[in-house]
Amino acid sequence: MKYLTIILLLLGITVGSWFGYQKYQSMTADITALRTELNQESIRSDQILSLEDNIRALESDLQKQEESKRIYSILAGGDIMMDRGVEGRVKKLGEDYNFSFDLIRDDLLSADYVFANLEGSMSDVGADTGKPYSFRFEPAVAKALAQGGIDGVALANNHMLDWGRESLCQTTVHLDEVGIDYVGGGCNSETAERPLIKEFGNTKIGFLAYTEFYQGAHAVGDRPGMSEWNLTKIEERIQDLKKEADLVFISMHWGAEYKDRATDAQVELGQQFIDMGADVIIGHHPHVDQEIERYGGGWIIYSLGNFIFDQSWSENTMEGLLVDIQVQNRRVYDVKPIPIQLNENYQPYIIKNNEI
Repeated sequence: MKYLTIILLLLGITVGSWFGYQKYQSMTADITALRTELNQESIRSDQILSLEDNIRALESDLQKQEESKRIYSILAGGDIMMDRGVEGRVKKLGEDYNFSFDLIRDDLLSADYVFANLEGSMSDVGADTGKPYSFRFEPAVAKALAQGGIDGVALANNHMLDWGRESLCQTTVHLDEVGIDYVGGGCNSETAERPLIKEFGNTKIGFLAYTEFYQGAHAVGDRPGMSEWNLTKIEERIQDLKKEADLVFISMHWGAEYKDRATDAQVELGQQFIDMGADVIIGHHPHVDQEIERYGGGWIIYSLGNFIFDQSWSENTMEGLLVDIQVQNRRVYDVKPIPIQLNENYQPYIIKNNEI
């Protein structure tokens, strides 16, 4: 009985694919026939209008059918930190910040969208809050991010307010100047809580971003800050976003640093987000990559590790993941991890099969 079920399933897929192919071929043939008829000299003007309408309708249907088959590639990357050793190395070598992306730029530009965590503010304002590790990037980094292939960033993390709220606000200004999307922070509560919605063909993806750290650091009124960490409100936002978008991706800054497995708290929270209606959780903060879990109808990427960082004291912190989140026709088609390595200049590159 088991094998009969498998055979019937395969037969159903084959027949369905055959009928889909036949429909595609039939529509293409109809358009060709109509164009041939349209080119005849004896055709009347009213017939021309009718034929043109029919051709447009068929071409529209054909485009929708082709669109439903297209797979879009959303690349998710981990922590980008362009201060401290990264900045020092760039300047020591007499380079600009484009240097950091030289070995991976082509790979990023080949994707339909690239999303990562911006591990610090980007400005020339503010005051150092005095943390042991305090990050702020030069405004010139913004252009390098854009030219390097970064399309969108999360601002909700434990370093975004290292140089104060005004530095966060200026970060969004610089991102706007180069056309990079952002989510999880802003100059006021409206922008900080606003989801990022992107369209890929017939699929709308809504992005949200949160961190479980610094829970009082959210924006209030016109005060800059991050998105509010409140699980009740987050569930409401997910449900509201599901009415507007086909898929919901949550960027999550969480977990324990340098642990190569997710904590029990991460697992519980990640599964809770999926139960709330999220489709993909994009995790970062541990600085090393962790497992990817298929849970219910969703995916939990617990940690992507470092994308660009200067933690050269350990092999694990000089490695990370890009994850190719493939979407097709309003669903997540597949999730594929892509190992990356950082070299001695903190430049990431994709590890080829023979290098693993």
